[in-house]
Order: sequence, then structure tokens, then C-alpha cells
Amino acid sequence: MSKILVARSADLGFIKVVGRGSFQNSGCLKAFYQQLLKEDVHRFIVDLEACSYLDSTFLGTLLQLGLKLKEAGKGLLHVLNASQKNLDLLKNLGLDRLIQIDASRANLNGVAQKLLEEVTCPVPTREQAAPTILEAHEALMEFDARNVPKFKDVVEFLREDLGQAAHK
Repeated sequence: MSKILVARSADLGFIKVVGRGSFQNSGCLKAFYQQLLKEDVHRFIVDLEACSYLDSTFLGTLLQLGLKLKEAGKGLLHVLNASQKNLDLLKNLGLDRLIQIDASRANLNGVAQKLLEEVTCPVPTREQAAPTILEAHEALMEFDARNVPKFKDVVEFLREDLGQAAHK
């Protein structure tokens, strides 16, 4: 069972990933942070203590948040409690150059822990997930050229698939 728990305390957004962070819940993550960005929240903490796995779509969605914060010229995206496996994934895609990562044991503050609520995140259909997957992988490729060989086939397939869907 995977879930995303979120909270807001003043100008700080909290995100806790329980289970898998994947294409199935990336859209919910994005909707949460987009709403907070509109409300002028520019500091985010992501707790991965209970996260067993991160896929490239979820990582690309986190990257997009980091890029938005950088573009705004203010803000912070801080990842806490990354397991060695998740830390390796973050570094392998170059996200450690943008996101502040702390693999040591750290707790969300007590206020955030009490405020955490599960985001209702229905599993998207393939058609619903495709745009999010495409955007996340394009962001990964644009951010770090080393990601191009890893994802170019996925991006090409999704572009073709979405193009065909648009012509139907």
C-alpha cells in the first residue's frame, strides 16, 4: 500500500512518502505542491523514511518542484531520511545537485507530524498518467544530459503515443 501524506505549517509544505513513490501517485504530489506554490509556499520537506522505492516519474516530479523553486529565486526542497537505495537513485539522476538531501535520521517537526493527512490519489489510467510521465522524464533529460540515454526511448514512445491519441 503506497500513500502520500501532506501537511502545511505556515510557509512550509511537508510531504511524506509511504511505500512506493511512483507514476501512480506523482500526479497527486504535483497537484499538492502546485496549490502550495500558488499560496506562496516556497519551502518543502520530503520525508522518505517509510519510502520503499522511487520510480523515475516520481523523481522527475520532485525535480520539477525543485526547478520551480529555483526559477522563483527562492525556496528550498529538502529530502530527509533517504535510504541508501533512494539516495543512489537521487544521485544517479543528478537530483543531488538541486535538492538538499539528508540521509541521516531526522524527524519532521511535531506540528507537521500531527497535521499530516493522506492525499486521496486514485490510480490513474494509462491515458491519464502519460502526460505526467512524459513531463517528468523530459525534465530529467533537460536537467542532466546523462539522463538522455536512460529515458530517450521512453520519451519518444510517450510522445508518439500521446500524438496518436490526440489524432483519434
